[in-house]
Amino acid sequence: MKKNRLIILLLIALIVVALIGCKKDEPEVVNEPEQVVEQDEDLSEDEIEDVIDGFNALIDGDSEPAQIVSYVDENIRRVGMLEGDLMIDGLEQALEKHIEDLTSIISTTDKDNELIEIAGREIFFPEERIKDIKSDKLKKEIEKAYKNMYKLVNLEGEFNPIIDYTKLKAYEDRISDEWNSYLNIRAMDSEKIPFADGAIVISFDELAKRIITTEKHLNTYVEGLRHEELVDIYEMKLNAYMKGLPNTSIADPSDKTILDEVLDSYEETGSKEGLVTSFTISEYLQVIKENDNKINEAVMSKAKELITEAIRILNEYK
Repeated sequence: MKKNRLIILLLIALIVVALIGCKKDEPEVVNEPEQVVEQDEDLSEDEIEDVIDGFNALIDGDSEPAQIVSYVDENIRRVGMLEGDLMIDGLEQALEKHIEDLTSIISTTDKDNELIEIAGREIFFPEERIKDIKSDKLKKEIEKAYKNMYKLVNLEGEFNPIIDYTKLKAYEDRISDEWNSYLNIRAMDSEKIPFADGAIVISFDELAKRIITTEKHLNTYVEGLRHEELVDIYEMKLNAYMKGLPNTSIADPSDKTILDEVLDSYEETGSKEGLVTSFTISEYLQVIKENDNKINEAVMSKAKELITEAIRILNEYK
């Protein structure tokens, strides 16, 4: 049985290689979307270069997010799609770079735990409640954070900043299809986080949807931007989907039987065609059923093997 399954696995891997190979033979279908972005101004090449030089100077100069956001707002509609992509690329990296500093500022400024007192157990700090913050200094920092494309998420009893990708989508008509696809993936998580406090806080079906959406992006933009980062996100979610989290088990703790919600989701995901995710889950489902639907160390060990193989395929055939 194991030998037969290995043969099937190899055949599937070969099919995946062939499919990806076809995509590489027709790059114009994948990476050259029929997308035209008109500039609001008819700038010369030298003027466009000046805009990008100004942007790069801000990025290289370690400017505050507020300066970069303001520059992008003022200039992204003056240039074309290629320059728009460059701006969003640099803006995202700058926002990510400043998260640690912003986290420290909020932590030291919120000495009286006002944020928790106001928002309680809400996952996101409501932007409309900023006006209720009594500390002028804290209010100013939170206002600035939300204005500069961050939002606050409640993690283990503290509000911490994350990038609000839904706000970055405001530029969707100025950037390429690939960047829009990437932002959509990230926006799903910034709009409704999948994990919090060691638990899965969305349904297993929704988690599967996000995993598949990420794989489809990786398969479409094989040599695309943020590939390594997206594979990491994919792996993290696939791990949680197949193995659960400390505070979200995939099995009934009393008898180790897989939960109906999880089993139904695996059945649905495993039935799809042409995806590494679907093949991985269908193999995992067979292992679970052969084990009388019980989740034990042997099943978890097989999950780890299957996840490793899925990531290998996504990385090897990029």
